[in-house]
Amino acid sequence: MSRSISAVRRQQEGVATLPLLIGAGILVLLAFVVWGLREAHILASVGSANKGKLLCSAVFVSGRAPDAVLDAELGGGALDQVSVSIDPQTGRTTTALFWVRADSVHRPGLGCTRVVGTDVAALRQQIDLDRLPPAPDLSGLPWPTGDELADGPPSGFDQASLEALLDAAFISDGETATGTRALAIAWQGQIIAERYAAGFDRHMPLTGWSMTKSVTSALIGLRVGDGVLSLHDPAPVPEWQELDDPRRHITLDQLLRASSGLEFAEVYGSLKSDAVQMLFGPHGGDMGSFAASKPLIAEPDTLWNYSSGTTNLLQRILRDSFDSLEDYHAYVRERLLYPIGMTRTTIAPDAAGTLVGSSFGYGTARDWLRFGLLFLHDGVWEGERLLPEDWVAYSVTPTRADPLGRYGAQWWLNAGPSDRPEARPWPRLPRDAYRASGFEGQYLTVVPGHDLVVIRLGYTPDRARWAMDEFVADVVEVLEAGNAGADMN
Repeated sequence: MSRSISAVRRQQEGVATLPLLIGAGILVLLAFVVWGLREAHILASVGSANKGKLLCSAVFVSGRAPDAVLDAELGGGALDQVSVSIDPQTGRTTTALFWVRADSVHRPGLGCTRVVGTDVAALRQQIDLDRLPPAPDLSGLPWPTGDELADGPPSGFDQASLEALLDAAFISDGETATGTRALAIAWQGQIIAERYAAGFDRHMPLTGWSMTKSVTSALIGLRVGDGVLSLHDPAPVPEWQELDDPRRHITLDQLLRASSGLEFAEVYGSLKSDAVQMLFGPHGGDMGSFAASKPLIAEPDTLWNYSSGTTNLLQRILRDSFDSLEDYHAYVRERLLYPIGMTRTTIAPDAAGTLVGSSFGYGTARDWLRFGLLFLHDGVWEGERLLPEDWVAYSVTPTRADPLGRYGAQWWLNAGPSDRPEARPWPRLPRDAYRASGFEGQYLTVVPGHDLVVIRLGYTPDRARWAMDEFVADVVEVLEAGNAGADMN
């Protein structure tokens, strides 16, 4: 009898437990569904925003055919599932995946901006384009400000050897394709080689990605030279002004050198990383504010942490130093771009009107080459000083917080560790070489000791397919061989 009662009791307990197990299972299932929907939303948001923004820029800034862009770099994998609509009349792209839609809009002279936290009509009215200076007509002017090159072939080196290097740089077969789209070389101030892939030419602005950071540095330098900003005083960031906020002591110098100590994950393999969420996620409406919201993870000047966030914060600081958005955008043109002939260059703003100085600069190969020449010539352009004296030297001085000697003020360096200069990043190039470098193979390399600037633009997601330092080193060898031959004669 007792056994029967125990069995009944156990059966009753099991029956009573069953609803709890079912309830727990439902909760787990619901949690899994919520997690899956959240992950799908992140994928859809970033994927649609990425495709829409890059397509807008490629079509309305570079002037490329939409189908060519989609086939070359915005297709494959999940991106194939993102629907696309392009309105040539309004300069607008609309992309969608699942239930998420993303809009980007082109404004003449400003590039393409993601519509985040605002609408298209508000963006159209944000900046009075009539108050911005038009690009000057430089037609007929000689290089470097204009596009008229010196007559006759360059001399002093083996032209055939140089052309062979360019041939190799434009290999397009499936096994060894480099993805090079534009390549130009300036030696002793003159363009000695220039080539473009099919469908691209010297008039076409192309993305520089993080090469834009070096332009941001130059703009900050100009404002420091004006006496409006100070390198070593606390950066004027409103969010940091509480007396107990440790960030209030961060300086412009530390922001420029990526040694501010601010948290920022410069990772592109994760859709949730700071960099991706800033450029293509919900924080793209005001990227400088997103960067300013980050906490300290280290004392300033003790940790080097490459960060697109702090570059965009620098641009917001620059913007806030002017009375209006029109004054800010005009300054960029009148003080830097137009004086050196960069008339086909744009840096797109975010939805707050601040230039995305970390990533969204578009310029022709010749324009990027001009920018390199400005730094090669110590900030002097055709006899006129544009950048403050010593700004170039400051920019290429290694950052103390980077023990490998690879970074200055928004420029990549070849200095190497102070105690082991032979361990420099590009061993075949001299220590004085430095570079503006961008995602997917954008490189502007300056080699002062050889009076040389090289620009390479392309689409090379696999970095193993293009070694910029090796190419530039080979160019140096060709030039040195020519000089040696001239000396013998």
